[in-house]
Amino acid sequence: MRLMSLSIIGLAVSTLAASTFALAAEQSLGQREYQNRCLMCHGATGKGDGWLAQYLINRPPTLTQLKKNNGGVFPAANVNEIIIGRKSVKLHGPREMPVWGTIYRTEQQTASDAKSKARAADERAVRAKIRALTDYIAGLQE
Repeated sequence: MRLMSLSIIGLAVSTLAASTFALAAEQSLGQREYQNRCLMCHGATGKGDGWLAQYLINRPPTLTQLKKNNGGVFPAANVNEIIIGRKSVKLHGPREMPVWGTIYRTEQQTASDAKSKARAADERAVRAKIRALTDYIAGLQE
């Protein structure tokens, strides 16, 4: 009986550790995507002061005030729609901000074969990148 209890506890600890590592991996994915895709315009801290910002017609908005400007609730669905490209940002004027959802899909399709299972996995990878990026931006909130 004691061995069984220890086994159950060990399994629970292993599951919790795996969840923690998965979360850390997702956070690092979000940070990596932000650094590769957003930092040049929105800056390292999300304040709209990236090195490319000075060359744009309209300064990129700060990403650190989204929660504050939305009644204290981070607008994850809205940010997700902007990243995917379903929602445009008027302050950007013409579509200056790349539509990352489209770019992610193109990259995944280029890297994969034509099998339906691979396509489903690719779509999951795209959604994971978008979710990780949205979560990272949520972590920039002041």
